[in-house]
Amino acid sequence: MKIDRKYRNLLQAVLIYIWLTDLSPLTETDTYYSVYLLCGLAGLACLLANRRQTGKQPAARKVFAGLFSLAVVMGNYELYQPFYALQSKLNLVLDLAGGYCVGFQVLSAMGGRLPLRRDTRQRKHPAAVFWVVFGVIAVIDLAYLFGARYPGVLTTDSYSTVSQILNGNYNNTMPFWHTMLVQVFVKIGLALFGEINRAVALYHVFQIFFLAAVFAYTIVTLYQIGVPWGCLGAVFCLYGLLPYNIVYSVTLWKDIPFGASALLMATAFYRLLKVVGKETRNWVTFILGALGLSLLRTNGWFAMLAVLVLLILILRREHKKLLWVLAAVLAVSWVMINPVLWLLKVPKTNVVEAFAVPMQQIARVVSQERELKPEEEALLGEIFDLEKMKEVYDPQTVDPVKFETFRYGKTDDIRQHKWEYLRLYLTLGIRYPADYWKAWVEETRGYWNGGYFYWIYPARSSQSPVLGIVHSGENRIVTAAFGAWFRALEKPAALEPLYSIGLQVWIVIACCLINALKKNRQWLIGVPVLVLLVGLWLGTPVYSEFRYAYPIILTTPLILMTTLYSPEK
Repeated sequence: MKIDRKYRNLLQAVLIYIWLTDLSPLTETDTYYSVYLLCGLAGLACLLANRRQTGKQPAARKVFAGLFSLAVVMGNYELYQPFYALQSKLNLVLDLAGGYCVGFQVLSAMGGRLPLRRDTRQRKHPAAVFWVVFGVIAVIDLAYLFGARYPGVLTTDSYSTVSQILNGNYNNTMPFWHTMLVQVFVKIGLALFGEINRAVALYHVFQIFFLAAVFAYTIVTLYQIGVPWGCLGAVFCLYGLLPYNIVYSVTLWKDIPFGASALLMATAFYRLLKVVGKETRNWVTFILGALGLSLLRTNGWFAMLAVLVLLILILRREHKKLLWVLAAVLAVSWVMINPVLWLLKVPKTNVVEAFAVPMQQIARVVSQERELKPEEEALLGEIFDLEKMKEVYDPQTVDPVKFETFRYGKTDDIRQHKWEYLRLYLTLGIRYPADYWKAWVEETRGYWNGGYFYWIYPARSSQSPVLGIVHSGENRIVTAAFGAWFRALEKPAALEPLYSIGLQVWIVIACCLINALKKNRQWLIGVPVLVLLVGLWLGTPVYSEFRYAYPIILTTPLILMTTLYSPEK
């Protein structure tokens, strides 16, 4: 029996090695091969740690391992072309087996050893920890704002928000309530200073303080449950020193307070479940986070509705207060984004925005010049130019197709003839499933597979005045210092996993599964971001947009640390 186990372990090690070798050509692409290398080495280390493990393993671990393996193969399907070749099929089978071994061994090692119990009796100074963390992060971000990027980072979306505030013509393409949040500080800034640059900078000061407070709240929670100081320092570095968090703190995007709201809600949710700190304060932060998630993105309310339905199914006999509070938040936010916006005559988001993936799938069918029936061609021709679609189709983003549809000016036809277009979508999918599958993989793989080189934040803002906003006042020394710091943390391949959306997704799913198998209710804190993740799988406009995944990126350290460590009972 020992010999059988030894050879079985050796076979798994060989399969993991083959998996890493077959994926190595990805080093020449836009893929973070370092993520697979990290996973493969972790798999080998866990295989060694599990070498004497016996007993039946939960089926859920096997399912996770299978899905992990399938995700890697699907996300890199180009490696197995042409598929009719025998070598391609052999590589596919071996890589499915190797990926399965990686996922299974890592999850088995973690599931069998976690959580590690920690003594919390010496953690008596949470207020001091909070204010130190808050102060340091705020000072860093304020130095970046006033020394390198004054009055903040603005892009096309940002200028659209400011334009609505200045001219009073609102729409919900940029979420109305995010615009209102920005407007509060811009109007105060204009009243105090009479100048748009200082007004925009005032909003960014608020955003800096908000993010610093949420990060400090999360770190002090980990401090209170006994997480080791080294791990607390690592989490502080992630939140306070990584370039994207510094830049995002001074960027006028809805995604930034939305992501911080997700972390705030998850942290408060954990504190309520585990009875950490003062209950009243935890309820206040939970409600603030839930409101932020419901109002600051157009899809946020629907994500929160899905969260409530799931929690009702799971917690209907316990934590009833939590369910009632969440239901009340949803009711209030529904009123704010429906009747209130109707009374204010704020136009709704264009229907095309909600159908990114279906549009991309149809666009692929058209771009591949698949046969269309005359009535299908006529129906599609009502909403866009088919020849133009072939030219603009980009496998990694639906934006060119979407913007071309806007220019064609007949998007209302989709709403008026929704059943005809739904029937067309399903019919083409049945006829050309491979095109639909490839379009979905290429449009979404950044959110479930490894990681990809893709822009994370704007390197520079417009140097020409826009709406009176002028980017000026850079301090040469401060700008050079931050530039050197950012390059030091962005260029090394060893740090690529920190920028990998897919890796964070795998970590969150694995941690939630470990806690669920141990019947630990804290797995529920991952539900909101996982629901948002599914939303990206169904409707993302870009294959690997970092800011869209910001809620997952921010919440991963909390979920990982609370899975690794637990206070002694």
